[in-house]
Amino acid sequence: MSSNKHRIFPFYFPQFYRTEENDNWWGDGFTDWELVKTAKSIHTTQNQPRQPLSGYYDQSNPLTIKKQAEIALEYGISGFNFYHYWFDGKVLLDKPLQNLYSDKSIGIEYFLTWANETWTRQWVGKPHDVLIKQEHKAEKNIWDEHYNYLRKFFHDDRYVKINNAPILCIYRAELIKSLPEWVDYINLKAQNDGFSGVHLIALRAYDIANAESIYKYFNKIVNFQPRYSINTHLRKTSSTRNIIERIVRSAPEWIQLSLASLLSKKSKYNKFSYSDYIDSMRNDSDVWNNKPVYQVVFPDWDNAPRYKERATFFSNTSIDNFGKALELVKTKVDNHDDKLVFINAWNEWSEGAYLEPDNKNEFAYLETIKKTFR
Repeated sequence: MSSNKHRIFPFYFPQFYRTEENDNWWGDGFTDWELVKTAKSIHTTQNQPRQPLSGYYDQSNPLTIKKQAEIALEYGISGFNFYHYWFDGKVLLDKPLQNLYSDKSIGIEYFLTWANETWTRQWVGKPHDVLIKQEHKAEKNIWDEHYNYLRKFFHDDRYVKINNAPILCIYRAELIKSLPEWVDYINLKAQNDGFSGVHLIALRAYDIANAESIYKYFNKIVNFQPRYSINTHLRKTSSTRNIIERIVRSAPEWIQLSLASLLSKKSKYNKFSYSDYIDSMRNDSDVWNNKPVYQVVFPDWDNAPRYKERATFFSNTSIDNFGKALELVKTKVDNHDDKLVFINAWNEWSEGAYLEPDNKNEFAYLETIKKTFR
């Protein structure tokens, strides 16, 4: 896939349609729109609630992804990076992806990020209240079932491949049990399927103690923003706490949920500066152990719809600063063979991270992308 052309892939969030599971967990008819509509500001910096310019769409409607793709392509977006929710055989929230796959007239590229975490009620301060557990069973029949789910997308001409290897991003690589065996297995399955393997990309939201033993199995690393900058640069913590957190982040997920339970007891919001985020990226290395490291640009961030008075949000967010972040990442990406630009996100409305037009900025963020990469 190596070329001189930048290829832009925002993350795509698929929880804007009704599902049986969300009906049971959160109430009849729940979608993330319910959170977006009722959000309130707790600080003068915030802009809540947010309103989509084209209304509160339903992602189960095949026309939704078609329209989104048309807008994205018009403004220079190469494709979507869909969040993929797989729980040892149970798949959730894949209707938009299936709609895209079924409609071959939609001429947009795509690939997947396996968001491989346990789902809990962390939004409401209850991280121990498990909705569906991500067990990562190290069983070949489950690995086989997972690959068989993915393979039809891998074989789609629109699915992005690098050197004949379909891209698969992993949100939290350190959680996968028997990681070396899992990597060998899916690579073998892909090779038997006519590919050169699977091009694995590890997302990194924080530093972990056993980084070398994890990331050596991946082709690329992506610093998932804004979480990576918050956890490594912006949040002021002691060196002792940083060491402890690196160790805990490498521990089994149930231990990490215990840490989340302690942190969820805080009642105060977290406010950071977008300008500081840009500076933190400028100082980050573009290589880790000879592997290319990519950054993620986000236009804005405010997760008040989910976390309310415990929200994390940024000051100094603006069209101009978004452009500055894009220019910086563009320069950094030019150091790599594969000029991938990751953006958080196309439509994370409940975290304030979206390129889609809203009633305030309309198409300004998309216009900035088009201008930067024209």
